[in-house]
Amino acid sequence: MLTIKLPQIFRVHQVPRIFWEDGIMSGYRHPKSSALDCVLSSFQMTNETVNIWTHFLPTWYFVWRFLMLSSSLDFCQEPYHWPLLIYLLLVCLYPFASSCAHTFSSMSVRARHICYFCDYGALSLYSLGCAFAYGAYAMPDHWVGGVLHCYFVPVAAFNSFVCTGLSCYSRFPELEHPRLSKVLRTAAFVYPFLYDNIPLFCRLLFCFWSNCTWNEAVAGYCYHLLFALLTGFLFASHLPERLAPGRFDYIGEQQPPVPQLQSPLPPKQPLAAGAGQGVPAPRGDTGLSLRQDTATSSSTSVPCWAPNSSWRPSSVTCARVGPGCRDACPPPASPAPLALPDWPFWAMLPSSAPSPLPCPGRLAALSAPQASPLRLGAVGTHDAVG
Repeated sequence: MLTIKLPQIFRVHQVPRIFWEDGIMSGYRHPKSSALDCVLSSFQMTNETVNIWTHFLPTWYFVWRFLMLSSSLDFCQEPYHWPLLIYLLLVCLYPFASSCAHTFSSMSVRARHICYFCDYGALSLYSLGCAFAYGAYAMPDHWVGGVLHCYFVPVAAFNSFVCTGLSCYSRFPELEHPRLSKVLRTAAFVYPFLYDNIPLFCRLLFCFWSNCTWNEAVAGYCYHLLFALLTGFLFASHLPERLAPGRFDYIGEQQPPVPQLQSPLPPKQPLAAGAGQGVPAPRGDTGLSLRQDTATSSSTSVPCWAPNSSWRPSSVTCARVGPGCRDACPPPASPAPLALPDWPFWAMLPSSAPSPLPCPGRLAALSAPQASPLRLGAVGTHDAVG
């Protein structure tokens, strides 16, 4: 009969100080474990078991969500979906990298540093993915085309590079200057979060100032920020294990804030489902009282919407944007879905808009997609970090 012997578990005074965690008195793995022992330890209760599985399982949930969206969205040919593609890839990468880092961090002191360097790098990439998504789908209309909009993603990339180096450096003074190490690492996680959420903060302030109706989108934004602040506070304060050392050895080891508790994309944004096909939803569907939808990308910023096969009749006229003119006409008696060129060559105009300049071309009436919200895995989707 095949039997597997699980690795031995140690108390805090039995392992080198570099492995110690505030308020964690037991559940430590051997500081020179083999790769097999590290894998086996994930199936027994240690102070890393919860961290390993709360990152590993959500990875496959996000992979499943990505595959489901890939079957309905044209990520290769549709530029409007590229920021979403980048975000989905990175939201799958980060928890997997963090899970591996927690699994193999007890092989040696050097391996521990390398594992967490990779963890911090993956977290910074996830932060950059959030910036791509916010810059494309959550940027306020009056900022589109401005200086912040043009440099939002490049600055986020620079932030990711700098904060990765800062968080990695924070591991070296950990023994001699633990408070400095903690301050540097916390700053390396908090600053990208604050910068990436600038569009979100602005939209919430705009909503409250204009007394917009409280709806699911606004609630989603607020819950997103609430859980982000909560996880950041728990990481920085080491509560509750700091108040009762030894009582929270298996669930108290804090991690920086990760994609399981918060999502950069609110409940109704940026996805919507229409007739079985999900497409990024325009910002006007978020309930923040914006006057018109604006799709943005690195190459264009125009009031527009990406067509798909689920368009339905509505009182919206679609005009083709040309070099100096537009075409529009009253809708036909029986409007029907039409095969349209790819975005961004079609612009959505309100039916009450003034007549466009006259010029030859084909006139057509379109149907607008019915926005039925589709949630992007907000499992706890910069949850607590690894």
